[in-house]
Amino acid sequence: MKKIYFLLLLLIFVAVNQNCTRNDEQREFEQEAYRPPNDFTETSPQGEVNSVDEDDWRISPLFQGLFEVRAPFPNPSNTTSAIQFEIEVTGVQSINGIEVIVFFDDYDPREGSNVLYFDTESLPQGLTTFQINPLELGEISVPESVRGLHRIYIYDGRGQLISYGDIMIE
Repeated sequence: MKKIYFLLLLLIFVAVNQNCTRNDEQREFEQEAYRPPNDFTETSPQGEVNSVDEDDWRISPLFQGLFEVRAPFPNPSNTTSAIQFEIEVTGVQSINGIEVIVFFDDYDPREGSNVLYFDTESLPQGLTTFQINPLELGEISVPESVRGLHRIYIYDGRGQLISYGDIMIE
């Protein structure tokens, strides 16, 4: 009987410890996400990756194995070409809604932002594509305000960060 209690306690300890580790990893991921961008993954207009920024489009610990992001293209982009996004849900009913956001004012999520894409439905398993207008990346939708490097955030419908990456507008 003592063995059973010991094994049960051990299982509970391992589960709690694993959850704490995952929460710590998620917090670290989010701290890295809210830093200013310093590089970007370069892609062609056809979606071919020319150079990789290792910090772009990583998947958070909470969503690893459930979600993938293909680097948006073209990147860099100009102010008149739509930017294509392709995301893939690999888990069954694992993503309940999605929100794609750019923040203004030093990448502080409490400051101004613009929602680039929003869907309240559970994402189906498989590929979802959408595009954004580069003019939506600035506080003011004029070419002069959007030129430069912008960090894009992808959240689920409950506000949990899934991924982030940077887009250059020339």
